[in-house]
Amino acid sequence: MRISFRPIILFLTLHCSFLVQADDSAVSSVASAKEQATERRIAGLWHDVNNSNFANGHLIVSQQGSEVFTAHYLEFKGIPFVEHGAGKREQDTITVKVQVTQQIPGWTTEGVHTLTLSEDGQYLIGEYFSGGNKGPLKFKKAGK
Repeated sequence: MRISFRPIILFLTLHCSFLVQADDSAVSSVASAKEQATERRIAGLWHDVNNSNFANGHLIVSQQGSEVFTAHYLEFKGIPFVEHGAGKREQDTITVKVQVTQQIPGWTTEGVHTLTLSEDGQYLIGEYFSGGNKGPLKFKKAGK
């Protein structure tokens, strides 16, 4: 009778050992992939639609994980302006510290942009903070 219990005891020991050493990494990987698949795309080309003083405004957004990188060109009343930045994405909001490489006289050379993706995914809307000033920013998605 003792011999017939050995396979059962061995099975239970191995099974319990497997459960004790198990983790949720496979489940976590599936959940992470699902979250990334449902994250709305911010990366791409955006057109500056803030107001009529801004022309030829283009924002390029690149994303790697939660890191975000931007390059921004615009003409303010005919004067060219160029800046680039790096920051983070949290859900549908990006916060980017920017540095100006081609300045408009009287404007500061660094700041922070906070932009949130609109419900329909067609706009990035937010504010810039720079040199104690703040103002609106609005970009419309270009292409698909």
